[in-house]
Amino acid sequence: MEQAPEFSKGRDLDAAITALRPWLAARLGAAVDIEEASYPRGAGFSNETILVTTRTAQGVEDFVVRIAPAPAHQVYYEPRFHLQFEILTALHGRSDVLVPQPLWFEEDTAILGRPFYAMHRMHGRVPISMPGYNSTGWLADAAPAERRTLWDSSMRQLCAIHQVPASAVSFVDRPEHGPAGDTQHLSYWRSYIDWAFGDEVPPEVMTVMDWLTAHQPPVSAPGLSWGDARIGNIMFGNDFRVVGVMDWEQVSLASPLADLAWWLLFDDALSVGQGVPRLDGLGSRAETIAMWQDLTGYSIDHLHWHEVFASAKAGLISLRSRRSMRIPESTSTRRFDYLRRACELAEVATPEQARR
Repeated sequence: MEQAPEFSKGRDLDAAITALRPWLAARLGAAVDIEEASYPRGAGFSNETILVTTRTAQGVEDFVVRIAPAPAHQVYYEPRFHLQFEILTALHGRSDVLVPQPLWFEEDTAILGRPFYAMHRMHGRVPISMPGYNSTGWLADAAPAERRTLWDSSMRQLCAIHQVPASAVSFVDRPEHGPAGDTQHLSYWRSYIDWAFGDEVPPEVMTVMDWLTAHQPPVSAPGLSWGDARIGNIMFGNDFRVVGVMDWEQVSLASPLADLAWWLLFDDALSVGQGVPRLDGLGSRAETIAMWQDLTGYSIDHLHWHEVFASAKAGLISLRSRRSMRIPESTSTRRFDYLRRACELAEVATPEQARR
């Protein structure tokens, strides 16, 4: 079986343990022994993530330490690393959205070389994307009824995110990119292109972005958007129900539809996009859309536009990763061309046609 990759970012874990021990001791008010520190497998690509097990006189406690990416490892434009901590703080215990408990944010770069924050570690299982959960692993081995429970529970969390009032998370707004909603989101990703590619923008990228501008929905409904909405960013318990929702790097006030489109994209990319069928028990496209509409009360008008946008964004991230991040070649989505998908959905020139 293909082993999930580990994204270490080249850090010396022994040195990190030495630096974290007194830092944690000061916050826990007790002498701390770090029994184990490791990187999660198949996760932690965009942010450096260290899993830490500590022991004090009070017992054993597990934490997750997330470290801001250095420029050489930066996937997103204007990452606003502190925002990840803020959104967890805003959601934890104050909404129906299950997220890990944030504990402390550290600005001092003398400790680990970058800002970082710590949170309580959740325990459960994640359907990782490398290798893909539709072909191997604990979810592939589960019964269809168990997978149905997982899908239903995860969809309810997705919909709970979209019930959080935008006013409760107004700090997510990026007014420098225009009014919240589609306009702001499109402006941000145009800036992403300039930052990531400079003068070497593939022609199909601008073709799709021009299509998005020309076909932008006339009415925008800004709302909390998780940004990386997929079951691979959710942890589940042994009962196949959600333990917590993770990875908020792309959080915005784009639109809840942006999340639905992203969810549908990766549902395809990690199944038929890899030449494998979707696991029996996971909801179909029609079931996903119907449940989302029923639980949120939102319309799916302009979903097609958001699906083109989702494919374009995924393609941009993929291009940026291949050019600058040196991601492993054996990733589970390597057979799926997101930009080609965006071109096909928009009915504009595909990458091959654009190069002729």
